Amino acid sequence: MDRLRDPSAMLYAVLHGLDGGVIVLDPALRVLAWNAWMERATGRCAGDVLEGELKAVFPALPESRVQVAIDDALTTGAPAVLSHTLNRFLFDLRRSDGTPMVHNTTVRRIDAGGGPLCLIQITDVTVQAERDRFLRERREARYRAVVDTAPDAIVTSDVTGRIQWINRSAERQFGYTAAEAAGMPIATLLGDAADGWLSAAGRPGEAPFEGTGRRKDGSVVALELSVAPWTAEGTGFVTGILRDITERKRVQADLQRALEHKSLLLREVNHRIKNSLHLVSSLLSLQLRGITDERLRHHFRDAIGRIHAVARVHGRLYQTERFQSVELSAYLSGLCDDLISASGGASACTLRLDAETVELPIDIAIPLSLVANELITNAVKHAAGRPVTVTVTLRSAGSDLEFAVADDGPGLPPEFDLQRSANLGMRIITTLTRQIGGTVRAERRVPEGAVFRISLPLSQVAVGGA
Repeated sequence: MDRLRDPSAMLYAVLHGLDGGVIVLDPALRVLAWNAWMERATGRCAGDVLEGELKAVFPALPESRVQVAIDDALTTGAPAVLSHTLNRFLFDLRRSDGTPMVHNTTVRRIDAGGGPLCLIQITDVTVQAERDRFLRERREARYRAVVDTAPDAIVTSDVTGRIQWINRSAERQFGYTAAEAAGMPIATLLGDAADGWLSAAGRPGEAPFEGTGRRKDGSVVALELSVAPWTAEGTGFVTGILRDITERKRVQADLQRALEHKSLLLREVNHRIKNSLHLVSSLLSLQLRGITDERLRHHFRDAIGRIHAVARVHGRLYQTERFQSVELSAYLSGLCDDLISASGGASACTLRLDAETVELPIDIAIPLSLVANELITNAVKHAAGRPVTVTVTLRSAGSDLEFAVADDGPGLPPEFDLQRSANLGMRIITTLTRQIGGTVRAERRVPEGAVFRISLPLSQVAVGGA
């Protein structure tokens, strides 16, 4: 019991029973304490070490990080923890099987009665380090198995743009091996696109962007880059997926050229159709000069007007970049101007247009334009020589598109039935309206005049703002 109460004996037993190294140095860096753990790890017994300088045991000490930590501890009192992750083998220590020992080292100042001393504690973390290395290598193996088999090039750089690693697809894409690429500036692969690469380091979630890369042989490759920054152990990195879009760009360019060629051909087709219709109209006009029968002349003039209506649609298609649809309100405006001129000017006819901006498919626009021509022409024709006001409207009405032509002329006869009318113009109106999936109805206006309303389901037409 007396022995156990002896403080010096107890401290000696604790010091030599610790599962870690303990060294105590005086300000001259002479060894004052050297426990049994240090004897086993270095093969040097305490009797050979005590009172000697530590550098006699560890000759590399003056150039090591430990020397700086000892000096700081003795002069400023600042402790230091030197981790194995950055300083794997600070001291030349061995495990019982003779293999190098991975260790952590703590350096701190202690104050004894005679002045400051330096305490160095060493912990064996070899098993932990090996386990961490095994887990890290297993994670990296899975990562590399995925990344190295990826079809796209994957490149990692630090935040300054120095390449750290590239996958096999990047090796094939750019012609550099991973060893050659390591340490190169990212601009070697990306040229001007390197600016976008580096700027992405400060903007997580940046959308993919396109750039141009350069292979080892000097050839150029079009790239789509998806770049993301990340951090590991306090160090920033940037990883990017570099997809080769050279073929996509070539196909896009070919499609654009084909589209431009198609547009040119369609414009030419519509131009020729318009000219052909004008030629037919001119031939009918020449034929009209030799006809004296007023009834026949009337029919010829109606036919010429209908041909002009179709020619106007193809004329608009020739002047636009869109060949599948017609902006009907602009067409109606031109049609009204032409019909005012044909009817004798504004003194004979006043045309008012109230039309929404509507895009109609060409297979609906042409029949509807013929219907518009018939309705407006009929309104002017049946005015019996007196001035007439015709109002043309085009607007959305619920689930339908409604086109209406109203006039203040003599109105419809009491016995008028649109569906049973034998008049060619009325038959054209009902037939074409039915052809485009619409409905038409005629109404008498009060006190005089008539209105024809045509309704088309919006689901059948393309309606949009200009």
